[in-house]
Amino acid sequence: MRRLAACLACAVTLGLGAGTVSAAGAANDGDGWSGLYSLDWVPGVPLPDARLVLVKAPDADPAKLVEKLQSDLARWTLADPEAPKDTVSLRRFLPEEYAEWGWAGLKSAGRIECLDSARMFICRTTPGTVIKFGPEGPSQEMLLARTGVFGIALHAGAFELKKE
Repeated sequence: MRRLAACLACAVTLGLGAGTVSAAGAANDGDGWSGLYSLDWVPGVPLPDARLVLVKAPDADPAKLVEKLQSDLARWTLADPEAPKDTVSLRRFLPEEYAEWGWAGLKSAGRIECLDSARMFICRTTPGTVIKFGPEGPSQEMLLARTGVFGIALHAGAFELKKE
């Protein structure tokens, strides 16, 4: 948890779970997201790099969700491999969340998929894709997704994940 907290402390209010996450379980899940990742902050973000484990979790209980989240119950768990009991829960983006970021076209073309944890999100695209943020014009920001897996942490910045 120490490295995960150090990397995402500015960005994530951790929802700590009782489940345990292991790199071995991540490697065998086969869902495409699960695995052991190295986290590298983009240049200019003054936070240490880390290793994280992303694992497919049990589906959410629809009775415990607001109506708009009941359409997709799939969940994943993110943790520091050195503190596997301290976890962050992730869910798939809703269609309107892709639209909010200006990525509805990428999603409909099957070129991006994202997971959200409220204070951060992780997206998967083709390696080398340039992702644009914000309205068209001179203030629009861009990120080169070198590895194809990137994320943004609220109040911290952008990072890339590389599957190990």
